[in-house]
Amino acid sequence: MKLKALAVMAFFTSMTFAQDTEFNFSKEGLTDYIVTTFEGSAKDTYNLALAWVKENSKKGYKVVTAVEGEKLVIEGGKENFLCSKAGGTNVCTYATFTIEINFKDGRFKFEAIGLTEKPNNATTVVMHDLNDFSEYYNKDGSLKKYKDDVPAAYESLFNELNKSLVTFMDKKKKADGW
Repeated sequence: MKLKALAVMAFFTSMTFAQDTEFNFSKEGLTDYIVTTFEGSAKDTYNLALAWVKENSKKGYKVVTAVEGEKLVIEGGKENFLCSKAGGTNVCTYATFTIEINFKDGRFKFEAIGLTEKPNNATTVVMHDLNDFSEYYNKDGSLKKYKDDVPAAYESLFNELNKSLVTFMDKKKKADGW
């Protein structure tokens, strides 16, 4: 009996300290951050992430803040972030995102810290609060009409950025003979 109690306690303890590995959209906002395991020192991973930003500079990626070997704040853009039909035409928005990446030996923390959205050919910019998505939900908890694509757009934007970073770093490591 004591063994079962210990096993249950160990399970709940591990669940308490589990870290998210993907961003998820909910009424309460986007997942705060995800942690990705990546073999290597913090300094090496930091340098690989810098190379990823440089590689994506044509997409508008740029380093906003850098603390060597520890942290990068990156800004970039995404064409056709959200698209909807209006008056028989397809209307899309351009998103500008800000992410923060903190490095430790063997892992990094990837955090979505900002997102603005601008309809193509418009001057209006909408700043989104990533900690509160209640504007997209009805009082009964269901998504508002015509907002079905919103959760997937947010999740895929930040999850694909993290995946792109890891894929780039893996390829770069192999090319450099690690």
